[in-house]
Amino acid sequence: MSEHLLYVSPVQPASTGNGLAMRAGTVLCALAERYRVSLLVIELYAPAEPAIPEQIARRCQQIVIARPGETVPTPWPGASLGSARRSGLLGRLARLAAGAARSEQPPLPAPQFRDEPFNVVHLFRLATLPLVDPWLQANFGRPRRHLDLDDLESATWRRLASLYRLNGDHEQADREQAEADHHAALEQEALRNFDRVYVCSEEDRARLAPSALAELAVLPNAVDVPEPLPPAPTDRPFTFLFVGTLGYYPNEDAVLFFCREVVPRLRVRTPGAFRLAIVGVGVTSAIARLADAPDVEVVGQVPDMRPWYQQAGALVVPLRAGGGTRIKILEAFSYRRPVVSTSIGAEGIAARPDEHLLIADGADAFAAQCARLMADPTLGASLAERAYALYASRYTPDALARIVHALA
Repeated sequence: MSEHLLYVSPVQPASTGNGLAMRAGTVLCALAERYRVSLLVIELYAPAEPAIPEQIARRCQQIVIARPGETVPTPWPGASLGSARRSGLLGRLARLAAGAARSEQPPLPAPQFRDEPFNVVHLFRLATLPLVDPWLQANFGRPRRHLDLDDLESATWRRLASLYRLNGDHEQADREQAEADHHAALEQEALRNFDRVYVCSEEDRARLAPSALAELAVLPNAVDVPEPLPPAPTDRPFTFLFVGTLGYYPNEDAVLFFCREVVPRLRVRTPGAFRLAIVGVGVTSAIARLADAPDVEVVGQVPDMRPWYQQAGALVVPLRAGGGTRIKILEAFSYRRPVVSTSIGAEGIAARPDEHLLIADGADAFAAQCARLMADPTLGASLAERAYALYASRYTPDALARIVHALA
């Protein structure tokens, strides 16, 4: 019989939506090929979908969803699984995850699991560490402990601090730097005390290797293989697509940077008509105001990304801060759509500039690369085909499952 693994996530795993939920879903499914998996969600991030998708839920032996602030257990929305339950949590779990009250032990997150003989406990993201670690030690003895650092959060917080300073918000920059210091300490604790730490890329493994006692394993992101799309239409303005959680500050900054700095330069460089479609949940007031421009469409949240990729001439990823691996780029690769990204935006993906995608840092360079795609459809098609081949070899769920099997 396979070993039993407890998967602990701060977000409900999903097959679509934001990258965090998609990472949780694809990794859980890969682990379920090797282990019997029970799922504990300590819901620190809003769910991408109303309920855990059936194709993910059916891979779990048991599911418990705990929300900060709840005190009365309520039925889990995916009620077709009789073993799924939701337990109550005190509100201080959220404060613990943010670094407050670190000396307090959180209440038992899931009494249903008290007597379960888990062989492996897999934590997704650092936010779960201060919440769950005392409970694990008190109730489970010493199962093997794995941590998925899908993002080196100390580096991400430092980049956020730099971005806030660039935009003139020095007070928020200081807060982001304090978070960077806190997450750096948590990362070092994990590297000393966990049996295995997963990262998204070889670059992240190299950064952590000098201080790691844990086994470091690369577990890249993955997206499902979609049905092929027809080529983007040529009888309408060239469509640049931006996809992301729009309330996330680096994404908001990227959209504003593209519209305010890149678009005016692109208008000068090309006589052709173009538009920008902005798709994602959490439209901020600053992004909503962009809809007044004639070549910008603020779409917001959509139930299905496929129609938007179908009309897209290219995906743009003008990020100036952030971390992890951009699932949106892998998604564009899977749909055979060319990508223009900053270096930070494409970080962690084994894609080479001018072979799989176009890289540009700075407004002038970004506008120039966008203009290249508009002027040369053959360039976009060749980039997209090579990017799809890279995706198919390294970033599918099957490729992820093969890595998990090899590590076990």
